Amino acid sequence: MVCLLQRALNGFLVAFQLALQRSLIVEQRSMTSAVIKVAKVGGAILDNPQALAAFLQAIAVSQVPVVLVHGGGTTVDQQLQQAGFISEKVNGQRVTAVEHMPIITGALAGTTNKKIVAAAHGAGLKAVGLSLADGPMCALKRVAALGCVGEPMANAEKLPGVELLQLLLSSGFFPIVSSIGLDQDQTLCNVNADYAAAAIAMALNAELLLFSDVPAILDGHNNPINEISLAEARLLLSQPFIQGGMQVKLKAAILAAERSRRSTAIAGWADAQTVVAVLQGECLGTHIRV
Repeated sequence: MVCLLQRALNGFLVAFQLALQRSLIVEQRSMTSAVIKVAKVGGAILDNPQALAAFLQAIAVSQVPVVLVHGGGTTVDQQLQQAGFISEKVNGQRVTAVEHMPIITGALAGTTNKKIVAAAHGAGLKAVGLSLADGPMCALKRVAALGCVGEPMANAEKLPGVELLQLLLSSGFFPIVSSIGLDQDQTLCNVNADYAAAAIAMALNAELLLFSDVPAILDGHNNPINEISLAEARLLLSQPFIQGGMQVKLKAAILAAERSRRSTAIAGWADAQTVVAVLQGECLGTHIRV
């Protein structure tokens, strides 16, 4: 009798293990086949623990494979100021002196990245903190006029970091990437986070979602601009109300849409339901269709 019970129990355990393995395989295939989203955040959300937690919980709820790219300008400003340095921006990009790079690297790839990783674990995500330099993820050219600043190179070949992101996503991890990269001379450089997100989206053939403090691009009368074509987005760049950081966002969105031939969006992070909807493909915020 005991032997029969033991055999039945062993049979049940074997069947359970096989069912669990099949479930994991199906889940991994589903994650791999789903359209990857590259989301970018920066600005006030990184200084608001409650807002950041709600945003990350929305990502967890969406059940969409996401790579998160982040900025961290406020932390950079604070740490540069504490060190006695003054920093300025030109057309939405930070001018980065050589002596600023150790501080900026620590602020973005260290403090800010690990703060987001910790918050993501709190939201139930299997977060992994990385930077553009890991792999590396994209080829960068130095923008001499801005100092130690890199911009993604057009038509560059895929680098090993892209395979690393794909491997992490297929295994259910949540990559969180800071915008510290390597230029052609393998020197650390600062990269605008919108451009960094666009480069990763192009390399992964993913949809680019730029989350902002505002719910959409606003026109000259502060009305949200909703769905527009790629051609209309290019024309929008010349409008006087598109300046600074929003100009960089729009350029990054256009670049990703042109290269990946996937729609891109600029949307707000303040409402968790909106974040879930955008991640799941709804046309909210400013949606650039291709």
